Amino acid sequence: MKHIFLFLTLFILYSCTNKSIECGDLLRRYGEKTQKIEFIDCEKGKGQTVLQAKYKVLGSNSEEIENFLIKKYGIGKLKFTCCGWESTNGYIKNAELLKINPNYILEISMYANAEKENLKGENYLELDKSKVVFYVIVKLLDV
Repeated sequence: MKHIFLFLTLFILYSCTNKSIECGDLLRRYGEKTQKIEFIDCEKGKGQTVLQAKYKVLGSNSEEIENFLIKKYGIGKLKFTCCGWESTNGYIKNAELLKINPNYILEISMYANAEKENLKGENYLELDKSKVVFYVIVKLLDV
């Protein structure tokens, strides 16, 4: 009887402290977001990625958002490689998230694909950042 009581007590304590995190706008919920970063969707991840949220940034706002993310979250400056722009990852620190699970971290990055197709159906690289759509990815990782 003691073992059953102990098991039930531990189970209840674990259930109360192990809150699950729902998909959604992770950047707004656990960080800081400007109106120029548009939430698109969130999906459950695989492996260490618990959740992944995706955001859209218009090319005309890309430099402003890049600077914001560098200053706020420490992402690397966007660099053009091969066929688009990409940053190194930054991280969002959030005390509420650490209370849920001390192994959780939020990773943030920004990228854009510069491959375009002209009216003749020919592929080319658009080097004007203002004409390219950028994306911000926020991953909730369990490390």
